Amino acid sequence: MQIGELVLRYLGVLLTWPVVSLILGVLALRWFREPLSDFFRRMVKGEGYGVRVEAADPSQQRKEIEETKADLPPKPQDDLQLYIQENPQQFLEQYLRLYNGYWFEKAYNLIYGSQVSLLERLAERRDEGEKYINLVEFYNEFLRRSNSHATQMADYLGFLKDMNFIEYFQTDGEHKARITPFGLNFLSYIKTQYPLAYRHRVF
Repeated sequence: MQIGELVLRYLGVLLTWPVVSLILGVLALRWFREPLSDFFRRMVKGEGYGVRVEAADPSQQRKEIEETKADLPPKPQDDLQLYIQENPQQFLEQYLRLYNGYWFEKAYNLIYGSQVSLLERLAERRDEGEKYINLVEFYNEFLRRSNSHATQMADYLGFLKDMNFIEYFQTDGEHKARITPFGLNFLSYIKTQYPLAYRHRVF
């Protein structure tokens, strides 16, 4: 009798309204998980306990997505070759902008402050350039700041030459250096990206 009464009591507890509600709620979540998930993804409004909830119309959402897609450029991975053929100039500009940005960032992380000053001097003189011997002052400034003589002037200027920022030429028997268009673009880039910091590079 005691076991029978105990079983009936357990059944009475299990069949009370809160427990039944919980069981029904779990079953409802399993059965309606996808519709509910879709509803909450589209839900755009909601209020408090009085409660009023609205969901976006899926057809309207699809329409907005299609309109947005129409304004986007085609994804290169979808058909890169076709994209390049139809937009050669645009693709070239995008490529050069990315390539130059990568190259300029790499150079900016390595360049000395005195070399930036040297480029600014050459930028002022443009095609006329500057005598090689007159660039010694920038090298001496580098030596003074770094307190090291391990770097020779040929290497000091060679970095700028290897980065295609300057070029050497001769006129009237004098060795000179001038800034290249690429060097001018580099100066413009760092002045735009680092307007305050570019003048304070080390050495």
